[in-house]
Amino acid sequence: MTAPLLYPAHFRGGELRWPKLDGRKPNAIDVTPETRKWLMPIGYYTVTRRFSSKEEKRRIVASVLDPRDLDTELVGFENHLNVFHQNGRGLDPLLARGLSGFLNSTIVDRLFRVFNGHTQVNASDLRSLRYPSVRDLKTLGSRLTGVRLSQEELDDLVTAVLLRGQTAA
Repeated sequence: MTAPLLYPAHFRGGELRWPKLDGRKPNAIDVTPETRKWLMPIGYYTVTRRFSSKEEKRRIVASVLDPRDLDTELVGFENHLNVFHQNGRGLDPLLARGLSGFLNSTIVDRLFRVFNGHTQVNASDLRSLRYPSVRDLKTLGSRLTGVRLSQEELDDLVTAVLLRGQTAA
């Protein structure tokens, strides 16, 4: 039995593109007693690449793994991906989409660049970010489901959701 083994190259444009037949790395991993501990149950996950090139527009590039894209029970994530999960399991679908949208916003990129001057995105860097409430992330996710937005449209939506309910003093 094998499980998909996902690398940064499998995520393009916020979506999973698996298998990658022309890649140099394996698309799957044998499920053995030794490898099983590194695998996760299939579910919705938000993933970010741990490295970005200096030429990329954003340092943090987030995507959503939709379990409907893989016919499997287990999935492996290669070490060059940061994986957002809930106790080793997938996230609520709206939360995964909202989290991805938030992380892909210009405001998060600018904030991230203030305290991180290099192209590596460590899990500790991601943990140090201040995140909106789960409710706001799910609201954002509900508005991102099934739509493709430009960067400007995404930024406007993130701002609208995050500022919702706030009044001027």
